[in-house]
Amino acid sequence: MARISFLLGLTTCLLTLLPSTIGVEIHEIFTLPRTGTTNGGCGDRMNVLDQWLGESIRSVGVALDAINDYDNDARVRKSMAKFFRIHNGGKLPETGIRVDAVQEVKDNLQYVEDFLNHETIGETADFIYNSDNYWLFCHSNFLVAHGNTDPALDYEADIILDEDGNQVRIGDIPEYVAQLEKEPNAIPWWAGSSGLNGYYFTETGGNFCNGDNLGLTASIQPLQRNANNQAEEDDLLASVILCPHAFDGSKRPNNYREANSLLREGINLADAVPKSATLLHELFHALRGDAFLAGDDEIYDIASCIDLANRNGAEARQNPESYVFFVAHMYHMLGTPDAEDPDGSINKQWDFKVQGKDRVFGAFENPSRT
Repeated sequence: MARISFLLGLTTCLLTLLPSTIGVEIHEIFTLPRTGTTNGGCGDRMNVLDQWLGESIRSVGVALDAINDYDNDARVRKSMAKFFRIHNGGKLPETGIRVDAVQEVKDNLQYVEDFLNHETIGETADFIYNSDNYWLFCHSNFLVAHGNTDPALDYEADIILDEDGNQVRIGDIPEYVAQLEKEPNAIPWWAGSSGLNGYYFTETGGNFCNGDNLGLTASIQPLQRNANNQAEEDDLLASVILCPHAFDGSKRPNNYREANSLLREGINLADAVPKSATLLHELFHALRGDAFLAGDDEIYDIASCIDLANRNGAEARQNPESYVFFVAHMYHMLGTPDAEDPDGSINKQWDFKVQGKDRVFGAFENPSRT
């Protein structure tokens, strides 16, 4: 992500790419437009988003409980070996590489659970994650294409002026030009129509959700003017964009109940991952940023995720979709019926392993923990 140390004594920002009873609602953990469907609005998606939030909270909680039972449940150890290349050597020793790898996976899931539950810091009333710094959109249509000769805007959507009071064009700002040159045919997309002021430098911005894309996460670095009239970084902002296809066009099951009902002997785990997994995937990007794989470096297919773990466990532990599959595995294996959340109920528990000539990660009945 590009950062500007000084820009004509003014400030600006860049937007760059980077996927029990629940008492929290989606509008509490994100800043999001709750009415209408223009400018990335989620007005007709709020109920679904709250359902996805509830599923994510429960499934991540089950996965964390599973890791806490790592020593006692060989099935958990085998799954972590498969998705994160953590050797299944039985109970964990007190220290060592395996201990650190298990803790890394647990920490990354804990970040997500703390965010989803809107947790506070210790005994204070301060939230670990401030919703002002995390935005959620339900379309990319809040991004508006600008041209290189258009006036450059700052973080307050004001036109940038030089020392003589003349307007500065986007193409006259070296930092913006550098961003545009990183991607062929890139143009500046302004996000200000949503209230989140900044530029997104890419070929596809407002058009991103016009196809079958599910979502993306972007970060925005606001720069504010300090007492010395220099640009100073403010808190990084993350914005999650969930595309209409994730809600309406995806072939994924609508919820965990539907996903669980699809399972039979040999059915691939990838076919039993619910639509809410798109939100979960993007949260790893939003919360972990550059610490996680993104763009062309990411792996999505379940077989490829397993291959990644075989090649490079460290990268597998930085791949969002590897966590999605691990969480889904744990929830189908350890989840239970829930009268308060029938959509999230697991009516039959399944374990998974690589099977057959196609080597799918297929379901099988195995209630044993050892």
